[in-house]
Amino acid sequence: MTSGMLFLRRAGSKLYSMRFGVAILLAVTTQSCAAPQSKPQPQSIVQSSAMGKDGAAIYARACAACHDGGAAQAPRREALAALPAARIKAALETGIMKSQAAGLDADERLAVAAFLSKVQTSVGARNAVGQCNPDDLGVLSPIRVGDWGMGLENSRAVDGKASGLSVRNASRLKLDWVFAYPDGTRSRVQPTLAGDTLFTADQTGAIYALNAASGCVRWRVQTAQEIRSALVVGTNATGGATTLYFGDIAGNVHALDIAGRKLIWSVRPELHAQATITGTLRLFEGKLFVPISSLEVVAAMNGKYACCTFRGAVAALDAATGRQIWKTYTIDEEASARGSNREGAEMFGPSGAPVWSSPTIDKARGRLYIGTGENYSHPASDKSDSVIALDLATGKILWSFQALSQDVWNAACAAGPNCPINPGPDYDFGAPPILVDRKAGGSLVLAGQKSGYVFALDPDRGGALVWKAKPGRGGIMGGVHWGMTAQAGVLYVPVSDLSAYPKDALLAPQGGLHALDVETGAKVWSTLFPDRCGNVEWRCAPGVSAAAMLAGDVILTGSLDGLLRAVATKDGEVLWEFDTNLEFQAVNGVRAFGGSIDSSGPIASGGWVYATSGYDKFGQKAGNLLLAFKVQN
Repeated sequence: MTSGMLFLRRAGSKLYSMRFGVAILLAVTTQSCAAPQSKPQPQSIVQSSAMGKDGAAIYARACAACHDGGAAQAPRREALAALPAARIKAALETGIMKSQAAGLDADERLAVAAFLSKVQTSVGARNAVGQCNPDDLGVLSPIRVGDWGMGLENSRAVDGKASGLSVRNASRLKLDWVFAYPDGTRSRVQPTLAGDTLFTADQTGAIYALNAASGCVRWRVQTAQEIRSALVVGTNATGGATTLYFGDIAGNVHALDIAGRKLIWSVRPELHAQATITGTLRLFEGKLFVPISSLEVVAAMNGKYACCTFRGAVAALDAATGRQIWKTYTIDEEASARGSNREGAEMFGPSGAPVWSSPTIDKARGRLYIGTGENYSHPASDKSDSVIALDLATGKILWSFQALSQDVWNAACAAGPNCPINPGPDYDFGAPPILVDRKAGGSLVLAGQKSGYVFALDPDRGGALVWKAKPGRGGIMGGVHWGMTAQAGVLYVPVSDLSAYPKDALLAPQGGLHALDVETGAKVWSTLFPDRCGNVEWRCAPGVSAAAMLAGDVILTGSLDGLLRAVATKDGEVLWEFDTNLEFQAVNGVRAFGGSIDSSGPIASGGWVYATSGYDKFGQKAGNLLLAFKVQN
């Protein structure tokens, strides 16, 4: 048995203190059309309801094989210990673990949740600290960082004037304040910024509007499901922020009125039970373009699950009403019966090809570019592991480029009966394509894959391959994982290389940051980050899985070992670094602890840098931080 202790790499329990104010934190609760979810229960109720059942024995029988390190996708037990019991129970009953927990009765689910959790407060309890002064109404213009890709092209780049960063001042970044997501064990929502208001959200479904200079909470709205991607800022005619658009883990898309702090509309564009939204929505000319992925890749771990029927998709919605304009599947054919697995469960296919990332807009050509993931079951389709161009107005597929065929894989491939025959390496395009202009005219679509390859495609020649380069070793965790950044003829490629596919296992990992010439793919420079993990029990590595951001002549990255860095665009020199894998004092009075940095990347504006830390999946280090740094004079 392990305790609820979270492992600190070097600095023990060093505590950082920032300014904070004391006031009552008020929660604005709204109704959502999200999939049904159990009503949160106080910890004491969960514990008393579980009496008579041996939670430790149930855990050992039904859960330990994965959560004690046997499944790379599963959070470690110490990460689960940081969650309230009712949150664990909800995950087992209506959330991501519903399929895996199908063999447990209600009392057993209660018992294992009470056994795992070391949190003593009620679900949703909030410390009465961190509320802004009532007179602090905030400013909602101009829009400084309004979406995930920082522009239609998904370049993730802001110029030096807007970012306030340069090679001359990056070393003077100092921690100013920390906000801790209550009851949180992963921090994966990239903040967005309008005026002096920072918008963020957490895995409980809470949306926050924070004072960007102090971290105090202006308001909070509670929704029903976990939010995993950025809150897209919609504006009025004068450029002020009026609406937040976002998707949730249950596959719902929402529009939230900022002034009224209530949902305007909520829809679920894909009705498949396992549909989810991981990538950030794209707002363009009154339409929302929605990438649709799924949790079925994990549900397949249950040998009794009829695997698999989900098809990836992208949908266009009217931003004012949520009305669907069009929806296009990445697999034309609906899944049909394909026999049974060794446990007798019916098998279906084709399936998969999810869309994990934010779509890219090509305004000049009237196109939308997306990347897809692997197939979940046979037969393989022709648009898995692909970059696809669609017509913006109709959703018609105009061309596609498949980087790897016959990649059929799901999470049962550790040993489960739903693993397909001859499974592939799971080489998704998890990072969105980037649209860049060429020096001599025309454009390129740049796409990074978990294989470690980067592809440059010509959008005017049906996605023809112009060049490919391999800065990363590649692996199921990347290679290129969540997002590259590009500007001024150079593509900056963060590489994770946390794991290796067997055929590449002899290659050295290339975890770090790599610069490629946009025209040719030739390497400009590479900076490999040193391994400082030491002897820890969590899955630690120096690679960069999270998306990178370009701020003038500085690249901002966060790595799996919890280190934030500022790197010079010219030569890859590390200008500044900060270890987030510590405990801090948070402005909202909640226990604050950092860990692995994954998924969302840092953002910068006006001499400030905002970054998240903590990721409890894949055996990595849990955490609940949003950190704010400021350039000091």
